[in-house]
Amino acid sequence: MTFTDEDRIASATTPQLPHRTPPAARMEQGSKIYGAGDTEVRALDNVSVTFQAGGFTAIMGPSGSGKSTLMHCLAGLDDLTSGTVFIGEEDVTAMNERARTKLRRERIGFIFQSFNLIPTLTAIENIVLPERLAHTDVDTSWLDTVIAQVHFERFPNIEVLSPWA
Repeated sequence: MTFTDEDRIASATTPQLPHRTPPAARMEQGSKIYGAGDTEVRALDNVSVTFQAGGFTAIMGPSGSGKSTLMHCLAGLDDLTSGTVFIGEEDVTAMNERARTKLRRERIGFIFQSFNLIPTLTAIENIVLPERLAHTDVDTSWLDTVIAQVHFERFPNIEVLSPWA
């Protein structure tokens, strides 16, 4: 097999990866519009963004710039006015609410600014709530890792014990 100069240039500038992992999430030409006419607010205006699996991304901007709207639409908590959202290779915008709920429960973790914890549950009960709702067994080694990383001993007023322990 012979290569032309054009083939050599292309292979020198475009690394050939044996297997490319799909992005963790992406939005293609996403727009979110609240209101209409004189009260219309474009929280997202034709946004295209990709978040690679295994990476960390900081989303920064002034209040009202669309950061929370972007995250809510990416996670399927809110619908786009137009555009498409993918989690992995799954089209979130094509899913019904039941499918999106299942996707969020099984594949997406949330950390809200206001925590959104259920006050009548212990810390542990809040952590394992998605597994309980899915009727799956709690992976105790995973739970031990989470507890160790949070360092609950620094928060003496938090009830950590769980009736499931």
